[in-house]
Amino acid sequence: MLALEVEYLLGRVFAGSFRDREEIEWPPHPGRLFSALAAAYFENGNDPREKAALEWLESQGPPHIRAGTAGEAQSVQAFVPTNYPGDGPPAIRGKQPRYFPSQGPSEATVYFIWKNADASVETASALDAVAARTAYLGKACSLTRMRVRETAPEPNYAPDTAGDCVLRVPNQGRLAELGWLFEAGQQVSTGAQQRYRSPEGGGQPDIGASEFGSMVVFRKSAGPGLPIEGALTLTEAVRRALMSNAGSTGAIAELIHGHNGDTHCAIAALPFVGGEYGDGHLMGFAVVLPRAVSTDDRRSVLAACEPLAENGLHLPGLGRWELEPADGTSPQQTLRPTTWTRSSRLWKTVTPILLDRFPKKGGPAVEQILSASCLRIGLPDPVGVDHGPYSQLKGVSPVPAFRLRRSNEDRARWGVHANIEFLNPVRGPVLLGAGRYFGLGLMRPE
Repeated sequence: MLALEVEYLLGRVFAGSFRDREEIEWPPHPGRLFSALAAAYFENGNDPREKAALEWLESQGPPHIRAGTAGEAQSVQAFVPTNYPGDGPPAIRGKQPRYFPSQGPSEATVYFIWKNADASVETASALDAVAARTAYLGKACSLTRMRVRETAPEPNYAPDTAGDCVLRVPNQGRLAELGWLFEAGQQVSTGAQQRYRSPEGGGQPDIGASEFGSMVVFRKSAGPGLPIEGALTLTEAVRRALMSNAGSTGAIAELIHGHNGDTHCAIAALPFVGGEYGDGHLMGFAVVLPRAVSTDDRRSVLAACEPLAENGLHLPGLGRWELEPADGTSPQQTLRPTTWTRSSRLWKTVTPILLDRFPKKGGPAVEQILSASCLRIGLPDPVGVDHGPYSQLKGVSPVPAFRLRRSNEDRARWGVHANIEFLNPVRGPVLLGAGRYFGLGLMRPE
């Protein structure tokens, strides 16, 4: 047997999933570990003994893993200069949001265990030397201490083709591939993948996700106050500004105007609600991108968002808002994306849900319509639905107080507040119902 012990020195892990960089990766993938070891090897002058040891390791197959449970995830959003070909020096580049997810696991030490490996003394010694120089696993702030061990605790993740989670793993030839990619200046490829299961029978519960993904948040720094009841007034103004900004540089992206009928950007007003002091005043807004979006489409939306910070936002009949970007470090919890995106089983309305159809005496009932709304945006069928004219969140007004129609020509719809519970946690943002693209049906995780 051979094991690699990885101790997270800060008790905290900074590593994003290869599928969605806003989500944490846990347990740490064996493929990530091998890439970190390979980087330490390349940086030390390509010692032939270390090369032989890493080539031996990549041929041993996927390891078993001993890892604690993940802690509560936090995802910090920061705006950084783009780094695309032809972008020029950083000072003149546009900016895009990047996410830095982290969590504190229940156990700060993780073991990667090759149960059937029989390493020679020289191989184990070379691997230990590489491990000792591998200072982090994940982001550079995810500091670690690594070493080779001959003993390890019983693993709780095991390779299994019928397993319930998929991890990246090293395979034969991976070290050479990483070398080629580095020499060519290319990003590291995903590499091989392997299903894993926990010996207890299934690992962590499935986490569902809505069709909506990342949020580009703006904070009102100056301008007239607007209460939660006017959320639709704000989101309409934002959409007009985005359409104008996009149109000034060419064709308006379908992701913004949504005329193709597919999933497109939503705009959500962000009010101060909940807690002891929530009063419902609007603190800013978020442009919410679909979870499945191409790089080109994302860039077009971000390009349309960028002038908002410079030009502000005109609110017809009210005045002008001065704006500035907000991220996960914002002192106002309302303006942190994680407030709206973190996983939870219970979600509560902040703005009323407009039902897609009127309930009827013979069915469908409101509960059935709300369940169908969840399925429509990719969420599982809820196990509990409670609805009425009032929200349980402090600072949220009753349904009749809200503006629910964009114009008098819009047909009237039935609006409700609701608490929706799922069997397993789902991650947001969650916007439900016929007005979801204009921020109606915004829900907050509890």
